[in-house]
Amino acid sequence: MIPAMRALLLVPAVAVLGAPAFAGTIKGTVIYEGQGPERTEVVRDTDPYCAKTKQLSDDVIVTKGKLKDVLVRVKNGTMGKTTAPTTPIVLDQKGCQYIPHVVGMQPGQKLVVKNSDGTFHNVNGQIAGKPLFNKPHQPNGPDLTFETTAQAGDVIDIVCNVHAWMHAYAVVQDHPYFAVTGEDGTFTIDGLKPGTYELEAWHPTLGTKTLKVTVGVGAKATVPARIGYKP
Repeated sequence: MIPAMRALLLVPAVAVLGAPAFAGTIKGTVIYEGQGPERTEVVRDTDPYCAKTKQLSDDVIVTKGKLKDVLVRVKNGTMGKTTAPTTPIVLDQKGCQYIPHVVGMQPGQKLVVKNSDGTFHNVNGQIAGKPLFNKPHQPNGPDLTFETTAQAGDVIDIVCNVHAWMHAYAVVQDHPYFAVTGEDGTFTIDGLKPGTYELEAWHPTLGTKTLKVTVGVGAKATVPARIGYKP
C-alpha cells in the first residue's frame, strides 16, 4: 500500500469549444504530491534472457512529480451509445515486460499481444479473478488476438505465468473519451460537446479519483482541481 501521506492530484484544464462544432477538449496533468516511491530493481534471474537487461519496478512511476499510467476517462454511462473501434488495442512483450503497462479499450474491441522477446511467455487475462484467456507465446512468435466479453468498468488483469513480474491492465470504457498518462503525467480528451463532465482517474495501485469539469463555448476557460490523499 502507498502511505496515506502521499497524494494523487488531478489538475485538468477545461478546453474551449471552437470550430468545428463540438470540438471541446479537456487537457490535464496527473501529479503525485510529495516524493515518489523508490523504484527498486526487479529480480529477473529466473530467465537468463530477461536477466540481461535491468528493469525497475513499475507499480508507481513518478517523474518530476508527474504520475504515469493513469487512465483518465469521462464517467461510464454518461456519453450515450458508441461503436467499438475496429482497430485493436496492442500490447507488446518487450524486454520481459508488457508495454504499455496500462491501456484503455471499449467493449467488443480486440486485444492483440505481440512477443518481441527471444524467450517464451504466457499471456493470462482475468477480470476480478475470472479467467478470460490463457495462451502460451513462443519466442518472437506470431501475434495473439483475443476477443473478450469485458464490459464498461471492467479491468482486464494481464500477467505472464512464466515471469511473475510482468503485469499489464486493460481498462474498459463504453465510449472513446479517455486517455492514459505518459511520463509527463498529461492527458487529452477530445471531441466533447459543451457541458459538465465527471472525470475518473484510475491508477492500478493508487485507485480512482473523481472531479467535475465544464467544457465551455468561446474563449478558453481553465478549471484547476485538486484530488488527493493527504495526511
